[in-house]
Amino acid sequence: MAHLDWEIKASLLMYVMGAPGGRIVQDDAVGGSGAAFHFPLDPERSPDPSADAALFGFTGSVVFIGHFGSFVGEVADIEVVAPSDGGPDWTMSIRDRESDVRTVAFRLAGAPERSDDGARLTWKQVELTDDGAKLWGGSYPTGTAFEPVTIDLS
Repeated sequence: MAHLDWEIKASLLMYVMGAPGGRIVQDDAVGGSGAAFHFPLDPERSPDPSADAALFGFTGSVVFIGHFGSFVGEVADIEVVAPSDGGPDWTMSIRDRESDVRTVAFRLAGAPERSDDGARLTWKQVELTDDGAKLWGGSYPTGTAFEPVTIDLS
């Protein structure tokens, strides 16, 4: 099944796993681990996925818990969207499941690199937007680099 692979941020994972009481909580939809979380394609938001699609919707949630059980952040129900303004950069939004608010949290720089068979799209430069920086409580400023993102349509 098609999915999005993402380590998210290596330093974040190291902090959470090293903090007293820290942990990562992923729902049953998300596979993988900190080395690469696998968010499955949401067939309702992406009914006919292809390498030329302008929107890819994924389901699943990963919650980061820090020192002594404090909430650090959540990545849930990802959407990757092609530029609509003719620009080169794609966006990636996440949804706050409690408030049901979607935030364009990441900029995916440029067009994706495509595998030879066209089944894998990869963005190596992933950066926090202004709105994305607010989601992390000031821990990461605008423009902070996160790990590369790959959509696997095979």
